[in-house]
Order: sequence, then structure tokens, then C-alpha cells
Amino acid sequence: MIGTDENRAVLHVEVIFWHGKRKTPPSLVSGKYCPHFVVTGTTEYLGICFLDGDDCSFDEPALGNAQPLYPDTIDYAPLENNAEFLIYEGANAVGKGRVLGRTIPYQVKQRRR
Repeated sequence: MIGTDENRAVLHVEVIFWHGKRKTPPSLVSGKYCPHFVVTGTTEYLGICFLDGDDCSFDEPALGNAQPLYPDTIDYAPLENNAEFLIYEGANAVGKGRVLGRTIPYQVKQRRR
């Protein structure tokens, strides 16, 4: 649900980037790669940003961690465990992936003074 901790969950994903769709594989470790995921059977673009991950090679699986970019305005519920998705850069599908799991952010409780 929009605005919830679950909607802010870090997604553990396995991705494959296709040869011929990009000049070079993306860097998942820079924190600057922010494509869209489109879950199979849907049409909604879900903006995400990779936090870290493996070095990528074309047509080879890589593991990564991604976080929703718009958890307060977009519902990321379709990115549930085992959901399959395409990876889009603009209107171009550049790869595919699957959600392996989710980590809900830990809430720090305020201490009383």
C-alpha cells in the first residue's frame, strides 16, 4: 500500500540484461542506475533505484538490491516475492528479472527522556 513501510521495502532481485539493448551493462553498485520495472501481466512502470549488486555481464544473471523511488505515490505491491518483470529504460525493454525477496525497513523506536 502507498506510504507504508512495506511499500518502501528493499527488493532483492535477480536480473538479466540483454545483449544488443544497451552498449554496456549497467552498474548496479553506483546507486545511480534507476530504471523501471514492469511486472508481467501489468503495464504500470514502477520506478526503482539499484542500491548495490553484482557486476553485470550481458545475458548472465546478476543479483542486486533495489528500492522504490516513489513509495508515497505509487503502489509497489505487484513486486511481491517471485514476481517476474521486465526492466525498462524509457520505452525500451533492456532486460528481465525476478523478485527473490523483500526487506521491510526497520523502524527505530523513539526513547523517552
